[in-house]
Amino acid sequence: MLCASIPTISTPKEVSLPFYADPSEVEKLLREFGVEEIPGELLFRHDAFWLTTAKEMPKGVKIHAVGIRLVRVQKIGLKPTSFGLMFLGPRIKNRRVELTREELRELLLGHPLRKPGLPQGYVALSLEGEVLGCGEVRGEVLRCQIPRARRQELLIVLAQEGAVISSAGKMAVKEEKVETPEDVLKGAILLEERGKAFYEHAALSAQNPGVKEIFSILAREEERHKEYLAKAFAEFVRTGKVTLTSQPVDVTAAVLTPEIKKEIEAAGFEAAAIYAGMALEEKAVAFYAEKAKTAPHELAKLYESLAKWEQSHLDLLAALDEELRQRVWHERGFWPF
Repeated sequence: MLCASIPTISTPKEVSLPFYADPSEVEKLLREFGVEEIPGELLFRHDAFWLTTAKEMPKGVKIHAVGIRLVRVQKIGLKPTSFGLMFLGPRIKNRRVELTREELRELLLGHPLRKPGLPQGYVALSLEGEVLGCGEVRGEVLRCQIPRARRQELLIVLAQEGAVISSAGKMAVKEEKVETPEDVLKGAILLEERGKAFYEHAALSAQNPGVKEIFSILAREEERHKEYLAKAFAEFVRTGKVTLTSQPVDVTAAVLTPEIKKEIEAAGFEAAAIYAGMALEEKAVAFYAEKAKTAPHELAKLYESLAKWEQSHLDLLAALDEELRQRVWHERGFWPF
């Protein structure tokens, strides 16, 4: 037995449940994942088995969640939840699918992967030994079963860690490994590609029209930066010099209009993406400012210019973040005396 006692609660009296809505079937499912023991009790409530440490539920109290929703009872059988698999991660010995970062990104974007030889049914998706959620294998095809909101969070994390894949299919170069001026320029181009990929995904996923437009503008800005750097790279390789042909423009006032401010919502994916975008821009500003200190004179000017360019993006996102903050304080009455 996985646990000593498995009480069943909140079962509708006049509703017949399928045979698999049984604690023994849950134990069987968990054994398939190699889980030998769970730290708590299983409770059945609202078409799901929950993991809890509570011995009994208080009477007369409305309870939304009794613990961790471990397994859902569906019409076609039991399904492990992504959060449940994450919680049991260290205990899961079987049905783990270790992914590369590119494979994970493809799955999070909704693209199926062909991976022959995997066990059929539900599996635990893992990156670098850490379980991230639920997947499903049918035939030779693996699909992501992680909830949409969680997928977006994970995509943001990948972007922040510099794991967004460039259009050429190569990983972004880690800044600390670049040495020569040519290598620095290559790293800068990939840095801009990373930002472009992040903002394109954010624009695609955002529901708010105003925020969607801002992310689209930032994606186009990053594309401009990339083209600018590509020309600078070609010129530097050919002549050893760089000619500055454009200067950064403050996009904050032009983009953050009163109309867009009215549309901003202070919760959900947009708020998280704005915060992640700020982290991305801070990293870009720091990268260019640091390289400007040791680069040849012409390149130092280029990096200083790009640092100002990225700073204008950071200022825009910071203004957007501040607008959200003020909105929350106003709506929830958190204004200080």
